[in-house]
Amino acid sequence: MAAPVRTNFAHLAEHDEQLLRLGLLAERYFPDDPNTCLLKLRQLGELLAQLLAARVGLFVSPEESQYDLLRRLQDANVLPRDVAQLFGEVRRAGNAASHGLAEDHRTALNALKLAGQLGLWFHRTFKEPAYRPGPFIPPAAPKDESDELRA
Repeated sequence: MAAPVRTNFAHLAEHDEQLLRLGLLAERYFPDDPNTCLLKLRQLGELLAQLLAARVGLFVSPEESQYDLLRRLQDANVLPRDVAQLFGEVRRAGNAASHGLAEDHRTALNALKLAGQLGLWFHRTFKEPAYRPGPFIPPAAPKDESDELRA
């Protein structure tokens, strides 16, 4: 029997399996492809915002830009300022990855932590206010290619 997968996004399965899938993929891609990790986190943030909008009756269309959706949610006092900032940081990191093909593990790790906080906020808001996830589970470390290059 396989050991259960340890992830920072397990609690999101109760809301939408796709949220869990995107979180797992982001963690999986982190060591070898931080750019793809950031893209998956951007997608997770987009889906989370759409689910939030749907829960409060403000969902318009999946074609609405993330920026516009977040602005509407904030204007409707649904999205606290600090949470909106987290969404914005994940969105901007995903944009930079999409347009710049950045291979930056530091940015990807930071975005993983921010997306984890977003997921935690969502879960506490809509399911279990007292939920305690435990400490952040770091993803697998990036491969050190210097040993291979020396060989």
